[in-house]
Amino acid sequence: MAGGQMSPRQKMINLMYLVLIAMLALNVDTAVLEKFVLINQSFENTNAEKVTDNIDKVEAIRAAVEDSGNRSEDLKVLEKAEQVRADARVILTYMNQIKDSIANMTGGKDKNGKYKGYTDTDAISRFMVKLGNGDTLKIRLNNYSSFIADEIFEDTSSVHNLARDASEIDIYRDDESFGHLPFKELNFGYNTPMVGGLASISQLQSDLINLEVKALEKLAAAVGAADLKFDVVTLTALPDQKVVAAGAKYRTQLFLSAASSSITPEMSAAPLVSKDGGKTWEIALGDDDIPKIDTLDVTNGRGNYEFTAKASGYDREGLSQQRYIGSISVTLPGGMDTTFQDTITYYVARPVIQVQSGAVQALYRNCGNPLQINVPALGAEYNPTFTATGASLIGGRGGKVTVVPTGNSVSLRVSNSGLPLGTEKFNVRDIPSPKIVVTKGPGCANPKNACGSNRLVSLKDGLPAAESKINIDVIPDKDFFSALPDEGQYRVVKLEVLLYRNGQPLGAVRRVNSRTVNLSSLYPDRKRNDQLRVQVIEVKRANFQDNVEDVTNYAPNFFSITLQ
Repeated sequence: MAGGQMSPRQKMINLMYLVLIAMLALNVDTAVLEKFVLINQSFENTNAEKVTDNIDKVEAIRAAVEDSGNRSEDLKVLEKAEQVRADARVILTYMNQIKDSIANMTGGKDKNGKYKGYTDTDAISRFMVKLGNGDTLKIRLNNYSSFIADEIFEDTSSVHNLARDASEIDIYRDDESFGHLPFKELNFGYNTPMVGGLASISQLQSDLINLEVKALEKLAAAVGAADLKFDVVTLTALPDQKVVAAGAKYRTQLFLSAASSSITPEMSAAPLVSKDGGKTWEIALGDDDIPKIDTLDVTNGRGNYEFTAKASGYDREGLSQQRYIGSISVTLPGGMDTTFQDTITYYVARPVIQVQSGAVQALYRNCGNPLQINVPALGAEYNPTFTATGASLIGGRGGKVTVVPTGNSVSLRVSNSGLPLGTEKFNVRDIPSPKIVVTKGPGCANPKNACGSNRLVSLKDGLPAAESKINIDVIPDKDFFSALPDEGQYRVVKLEVLLYRNGQPLGAVRRVNSRTVNLSSLYPDRKRNDQLRVQVIEVKRANFQDNVEDVTNYAPNFFSITLQ
């Protein structure tokens, strides 16, 4: 089922044919056989269309030969094309006669054109195998394929036999049930339904026509039918710049560009580099020191060249001049190979890196500083990666990266798909000192819950002697907490307290490993005018990853509270 270019419809028909052949082996009912009627009709309709196309191909070759002045070498090509068409026509007529004979043997057609004997499983085998018509068909088909291979392609390996035994077909070669079968028995053997046999013959006709198509296209390429004729003409705009700022002038050239649908040119492109500031240019070398030349995919006469723009230096306007060489090779009428070549200049603009953060001017040391790094000019091509000096990095997908500074400054290098875009530098500052306050109630254990004024204990006004508990809490710097709320998780973890009466301490210093001082438990006999002195010994901070560190820059670290 090969030879020439097959349309999607033809491929579908071939696939359905193979499926139904497999189903026949399972002795399926007449509903499946009726599908073969449709398959056969589809083959016959498609074959009729291709026969008309092939007639037109021969006429196109004839016209091309006349346009070229009836050169002797072209007339020989036309003679072969006519022979290809004539031989195919004779074989197709013979195969139609076989189908007519089989149809007549099984009762012909009814008034609706349906084969009366489409379920007959004896006529095909008797006519094609026992009477020898299968052998005759094989000889005629394979003689035609040999003629095409020898006379048109001059290479017997480029065209296989149209009628093949099972041993010549990959899917049957090693199959014990089918591998020994000759062509006639493989296609028309015992128990083959009449309509299945007709579909097999129509499919062989399709293969024959496809081989004819392949041969005529080969011959057409040798004469004026494949000459360089510019028959695809389009309007093309060539602007000075594709992006124009508001208020600037837009300049472009409009012209007609033409291509030939009869040829597929070979196109390539090679980037150029300059080592002397643009005075001289040479082809860039790849990793193996071989000139880097890219072969382009060509569609409808147009080559598509795509690469990632790079630049090593920019001028005052943020532009870098770059160049590449484009080459198009075609075979012109007369067989002469010609290459058109040009050097194209373009400019790479310095990418503008935008940084979005709650603290852009400086980053906080040992904190997770979330940044959004954007390069608007790249649009959907933006696929960044980041590296840094003076910091560790977390994330980076979509430009979202968390920077954890460890030094006094940070250099953040931005790349896109492996290409460096630029470096952003940041100063690093220490975390501002938090404020230690005395509270009552549950108020400020979580810094995200603001301490109400009614919960703060005024050192000036003192504390009611009846108060059972107080807290020593940490309030982060307002600006710091606003920028990095996940970093403001402070807690007092160690205190020392002592109660004084009339200037004399009552007992020893009490150690409290918590933010909360339980006055009722520590000093149940406290009285008015006693003084409670609190010393903050240890403060901890948990960062955005819940890693805990010591805090030393807090204030104040000592409180004296009078009980009222």
